[in-house]
Amino acid sequence: MRELHVRFGRDNIGYLWLIGEPMMLATVISTVHYVASVDEGFTSLAPFPFTLVGYCLFIIFRGIFNRAEGAIEGNSSLFHHKMIKPIDIMIAKAVIECLGCVSSLIVLLTIGILLGIADPPARPLYLMFGALLVTWWSFALSLIVAGVTYGSHALGRFVHPISYFMVPLSGAFWTMSFLPLKFRAFMAWNPMATMFEIARYGQFRWASADYMFPEYAIAVCAGLTFVGLVLIRKLKYKLQVS
Repeated sequence: MRELHVRFGRDNIGYLWLIGEPMMLATVISTVHYVASVDEGFTSLAPFPFTLVGYCLFIIFRGIFNRAEGAIEGNSSLFHHKMIKPIDIMIAKAVIECLGCVSSLIVLLTIGILLGIADPPARPLYLMFGALLVTWWSFALSLIVAGVTYGSHALGRFVHPISYFMVPLSGAFWTMSFLPLKFRAFMAWNPMATMFEIARYGQFRWASADYMFPEYAIAVCAGLTFVGLVLIRKLKYKLQVS
């Protein structure tokens, strides 16, 4: 609740900005892609839901990853309360980003279905599984970022550029079947590509399961989470010393 109040306050629509903020961004991007595709005659791919799913899930990553830098310093006053730990701060930020973006996806997808420019998810559980994997991946990276950048503004400068570099590499706006054969094997090592393939398999009936590697994605997320937890644990001792 404190994180919601700090980010959105009670002015205007207050906590509804949790959904409104990602919804505005996703609406603009998805509508532009839809209009451009209609003008070019490429409507068989369902451009609105394709872009919507990719962008909403990518906002989860961008929000959690970008806000990890400086998250501990910005909430240092809370650590006077013994029951609050650095991991609590990171969990709160991840939960808020996930809830806001997934809620925006549900609302906008419903509007698209009513307007006839989107179909209901073909496999809803896969879509939610993809969203959870993206959230887990982002949370694990946020732990590492928070631990590494604490007290180091120089390292923190790399966080936002990395999130921009991940836009074309994440797989949010393309699918593995679009890539030339020589690049597919390389991109298969990218965990985010698998996560977006799973999400698209959940949304679209035409999507293929050939490039989904959930076991690999889970293993990578688990490994990164372990590293992040170790770094956060060390950070807790630094806070106690300071």
